[in-house]
Amino acid sequence: MAEVVADETARKAAAEHVLTMGLDATLNQFPGRVGTPHMSWIHGAPEFKAAIERLSGGRIYVEVHDGGALGGQAELLKKVQQGVVQAGSCSMQNAAQLVPILNILDVPYAIGNEQNFWRLLFSKEFNDTFRKGTEDRRLVVAFAHPWVRRVMLSRSVSTEVRRPEDLAGMKIRVTAAKLEQLAFQILPTSATPIAWAETFSALKDGVMEGLHLAPGSGYDTGMATVIGQIIDTDWMYNTDSIWLSSRWLDKLDEDLRESVMEAAFEAQTYVYNTYETIQRDTFGIMPDSAPDAGFLAAGTKMTFLTDEERAAWKSALSVESNPLLQQAVDTYGREAYELVLKVTAAQGGTEPVRWWKL
Repeated sequence: MAEVVADETARKAAAEHVLTMGLDATLNQFPGRVGTPHMSWIHGAPEFKAAIERLSGGRIYVEVHDGGALGGQAELLKKVQQGVVQAGSCSMQNAAQLVPILNILDVPYAIGNEQNFWRLLFSKEFNDTFRKGTEDRRLVVAFAHPWVRRVMLSRSVSTEVRRPEDLAGMKIRVTAAKLEQLAFQILPTSATPIAWAETFSALKDGVMEGLHLAPGSGYDTGMATVIGQIIDTDWMYNTDSIWLSSRWLDKLDEDLRESVMEAAFEAQTYVYNTYETIQRDTFGIMPDSAPDAGFLAAGTKMTFLTDEERAAWKSALSVESNPLLQQAVDTYGREAYELVLKVTAAQGGTEPVRWWKL
């Protein structure tokens, strides 16, 4: 340990620039775990640090402050925007408070499956619209991981939920994401804004029946013991991301800016390549997950919807049939919404590309 500290100190002293990166979660929280030892929403952060230092030839040193030491997501992103902190973690859902166009990414079923999201993330259209929208606010998306959200119900719920009407009367914890709140206004539920710190006890004590979250985030915060079933409703994502301050990035020499962006590409490609493994082997939420993986090992029931059942959710949350969703699309960007539909409807696989060069 002393050697590691000495090495970090020496590299920091030799660097021309120090990039301070704040993380709202803990690194190496789960040493030796299959897939990732880190909390899911900061997956790829150590690889990003290592790539920046290597590609810059040591001219940039990345100083990491994890565990929320520099603030929670919303506070941290504001510091990044102001240039007080050079990089930080924040979901695109929380970032939408500063960059409203990001709300379009949460329109129910606009994106669809994970491969659609990856295709969108590496597209010129995403770069020219959504990334530009963030850069106009002095924020640069370094890399992102779109963990799909699912409806997760407490062990006190005996009803097997497969259709929207099965949720009737249930209290479901929602986040500050605008489109998520609208979705649960439309569904036959009681949307319940409970503070994150109180969510575990609320599920355990029966104060609420469920929540809508990326399962990995729930697993990493110890919720497997109180979650009885997870339904692959899959209508929106926790798009966890690492952000850079354009105020800091723009001041770098051109070759160093390129090194940082190349490091972002490496981290993004790493996240893309490990995504399915983590969902399957770490969190145990895929059809081919082993019975001793993640939630399955805790006895949580995984419900995988049939095409007919999924169609019922898509119909209930259809933009065309819901004035609330139509108004939200018009408010946050009809053109951006149509762009998402166009890119995600395209055929073919996903090829990681250097988006800033498109």
